Amino acid sequence: MSVAVDAGGFVLNTADFAAAADAEARFAAFIETAAARLRRAFVARYGLEIGVEACAEAVAWACAHQARLLAMANPVGYLYRVGQTAVRSQVRWRRAPRLPVEPPNAEIPLPDPGLHEALATLSRDQRSAVMLVHAHGYRYAEAAELLDIPVSTLKNHLNRGLARLRRSLETPS
Repeated sequence: MSVAVDAGGFVLNTADFAAAADAEARFAAFIETAAARLRRAFVARYGLEIGVEACAEAVAWACAHQARLLAMANPVGYLYRVGQTAVRSQVRWRRAPRLPVEPPNAEIPLPDPGLHEALATLSRDQRSAVMLVHAHGYRYAEAAELLDIPVSTLKNHLNRGLARLRRSLETPS
């Protein structure tokens, strides 16, 4: 058995080091995947500035409470709630979420020039549902799990949001 001494002077065998490194790598992969999903959801709900900040707060909490997080049944849903709580004071007094003036990726043209403005008129819940399902390709169950809501509630937000978008984008004949 090979033995190593860590910085604190504790004697550990190399199998302990390998297990710790493996667990650390798995957690890093989990955080990378979760952060991408959370960033999409938060930006869809709160806009670019606050969405990125909410994601950063959730990831910071995850890193500080790794053991507690991995014991949860829905860790990404919990991190979504952590991010919501972190930006609650910023969102509470704002009237409408601020979306970027330009579409996020100018290289990809929007199918309708008024789509960006029409998305800005949706409620946060409706915009989150529409963006996650139609723009990012999440299945209903995945989006509902990420937002920590029942699938039926997600479908209601999605249907109402799409109906509102259709009305906003109709051209008078």
